[in-house]
Amino acid sequence: MTSTSAPEGWNTGEQIRDHQLATSIINSHRNGLNDVFDPESLEILQRFCVSDPLTARDQIAKENGWAVGPDHDQGIAEAVRGNLVGYVILRHGTNDPVFDERDLEMLKKWFEEGMPSGGQVVR
Repeated sequence: MTSTSAPEGWNTGEQIRDHQLATSIINSHRNGLNDVFDPESLEILQRFCVSDPLTARDQIAKENGWAVGPDHDQGIAEAVRGNLVGYVILRHGTNDPVFDERDLEMLKKWFEEGMPSGGQVVR
C-alpha cells in the first residue's frame, strides 16, 4: 500500500505543520489524478475518521503491523515505514496529532458525502 505521487510542489511537512493536509486530501481528490492517497489508503483513512479515532487507530495499527513502543510518541515514523496514512493515524492521540477535531469532522463529512471530487474546502 502506498499513497499516489504527490502533486507538483507538494511539501508534506508543510501541509502537516500548517494543518492543511485534510483540506488538501479533499480539494485535490480527482479519483486518481493528483490524489493525496490511493484508494486503499483512503479506505483506511475513512475507517479512522468515521469511527472512534483512538479505537480505530489501535485496530488499524494492529492489522498493518504498525507497532510502537510504550511511549507512543516515539518511533511512529519507523513503525509505518514511510506510509503517510499510517503516520497520520498513529500520531492521533499523541501530543502532536496531524489532524485536530476540525480536520476529523471535515474529513468525516467528506467521506459521508461519498468523497466528491474537486472540493473547495478551506480551513
